Amino acid sequence: MTTYTGAVFNNGIVAGLIDILASARERGEAAPFTDEIARVNRTLDSCAAARWAMPSATVAALLDLVAEDLRTSPGRDLPPGFLQRLDRAAGDRERTVFLTDMALSLRTSQRAGIPRFEDLPLSAWEAELRYAHLRDFSWWVESDEHETFEEGVLAGVTSEHPGGCAHALPPLIAELHAALLLDADAPSAAGLRSVVPWATPPILREVLRLASVHLLDAH
Repeated sequence: MTTYTGAVFNNGIVAGLIDILASARERGEAAPFTDEIARVNRTLDSCAAARWAMPSATVAALLDLVAEDLRTSPGRDLPPGFLQRLDRAAGDRERTVFLTDMALSLRTSQRAGIPRFEDLPLSAWEAELRYAHLRDFSWWVESDEHETFEEGVLAGVTSEHPGGCAHALPPLIAELHAALLLDADAPSAAGLRSVVPWATPPILREVLRLASVHLLDAH
């Protein structure tokens, strides 16, 4: 198998979904399918770019194609580790059946509608994707390089100034607003703090204030 064909199996949405379900199974969850599949659909639906590049229907079709490839070419030279990872997720289920069931679950979940955080809490893997800019900003909040918290945040906010601010600050500010809309005592906020431990309302508000002031005053 060529490297670029192998990427269908070991990179992107197929690999990500298999790893998510494998992790759920290893945590001992009785039925990892339903909730995690719904979270995948929620993640894909949360971003216009993701919906354009890889809508849920395309993901389901890709899983069906992978299953069909395994059925028709059982001896095919697959990327190292793929079948082992697939078996971790599938447990004692047959591989192709597991893949087609994942595809069906994606379609069923999409028809059922995207769940709200109140109904299905934010998971850690979702938080890593949804709040990537907050996670990357952690060094400026947690570092002891600066004498005060405000100095550290300001250094982070202005670190890309002037040319990089348009790229760095708007998504950071959007994530700060989104994080503040989570109920601080709810499971979804706990999911966020498992990835960004400092993401408490007072700190989020202060980072938001300083980032917003910089955009308003310096641009």
